[in-house]
Amino acid sequence: MFRFVTVLAMLAAMVMVVGAATADEIVSVYVDGKRADVKPAARVRNGKSYAPLRDISEALGADVEWHAASQTAAICRGNACTSVRRSDGIVVDNQMLVPLRILGEALGAKVQWDPGLRAVMISTK
Repeated sequence: MFRFVTVLAMLAAMVMVVGAATADEIVSVYVDGKRADVKPAARVRNGKSYAPLRDISEALGADVEWHAASQTAAICRGNACTSVRRSDGIVVDNQMLVPLRILGEALGAKVQWDPGLRAVMISTK
């Protein structure tokens, strides 16, 4: 009986650890010092920060064009352009969220993590 209870306790602990490792942490995003209003909320998943493609692109002053046939988005800000495949991001509430560092740096912005604020800071200047 003792072994059964011990094994059960170990399995429960492993499930909690796995669940905690995959849970999203909701975070804030600031663009040039102003908090970006994004829906759904920006989040960190498996060590990467994600935000809604269109909301964050527009906050960066970029234009977005969705190409349904190839499942890619073309994002341009001035002369800087990048494309993001649907498979590069995650989907939350039927919206595509993209990795902030990849998107920001591709558009010439500086992207930093502020651990005190639990926020991604993006500077376009």
